[in-house]
Amino acid sequence: MEKFYPDYYKKFKCIANLCPDSCCQGWDVVVDEKSEKYYDSVQGSFGEKIRKVTVTDEDGDRIFTLENDRCPFWNKDELCDIYINLGEEHLCDTCKKFPRITMDYGSFTEYTLSLACPKAAELILNNDFIIPEKNYRLDNDYYNAEDMEQLLKERKQAEKILLTEGLSFKEKLKNLIEFFSEGLSTTDKNYKFIFDIHERLEFINPEYSEIIKNSYSNSLSEGFDDIYTRMAVYYIYRYFLNAIEDMNITNVIKKIFCAYIITASIASFENNPDIIRIIQNYSKEVEHSYDNNATLEFFFENDERFNLENLISFLE
Repeated sequence: MEKFYPDYYKKFKCIANLCPDSCCQGWDVVVDEKSEKYYDSVQGSFGEKIRKVTVTDEDGDRIFTLENDRCPFWNKDELCDIYINLGEEHLCDTCKKFPRITMDYGSFTEYTLSLACPKAAELILNNDFIIPEKNYRLDNDYYNAEDMEQLLKERKQAEKILLTEGLSFKEKLKNLIEFFSEGLSTTDKNYKFIFDIHERLEFINPEYSEIIKNSYSNSLSEGFDDIYTRMAVYYIYRYFLNAIEDMNITNVIKKIFCAYIITASIASFENNPDIIRIIQNYSKEVEHSYDNNATLEFFFENDERFNLENLISFLE
């Protein structure tokens, strides 16, 4: 099987208690079956604690219950007690793999990092996306090879548009949307509806909804073109080929648009914006949330204000 990595992928190393926004806080940790079986064999008080805090959630997943919004094994020194007591090899898959993301397309596999992790976000947004040119081996046993070939070509074209030199990010995004335009008429000239929808999402940080509400304006922060270009390329690489299931590639474009509008507005609202932190927070609160993604995609597909022609009007 062919494997593809962006060149910054293997540079990632968890910074543990130096992390400004630890994944040990706020998120449920899903425990895989193999790890739980091992944890059941752990003796003494530590084993008893693991079994005590491992419960089944409403989705049927086995998780660690949070204590004061923290993983119960994230100690006062902001280090992992499972890592300390049992070794790195006995971390559950969730903790062992994050922020590494595997995208398995059957005959080939692509890898990336998640923007939701502060250290990964630094790597993604401070480095150009470079992956060695290779020919993808396509196999009809996993999907329609012709459809995948089409998606790969269109993804390459999307990347080419985003990497066009001499344009602002807003111009690049407009060109990208026009390339995939659905040809529908404009229905709205105000993108406040995007903020209204985001305010209704479920956030780890309860103040995030207020941050979005307060940052709404028709002013988008400028001066971060390279950062936003890298963010958009990340979204293209991360999500574009998922369309193999229904060939609906417009949702990826709409994800990029929302990420840009919300984060650029927050950056404009803040006096000294840390744009990498802002994009990382959005990823953690929105992009990396299954429920929030599902909500946005419902609106993408059912709210006519999200047609691509309408989105173009906001960039003019």
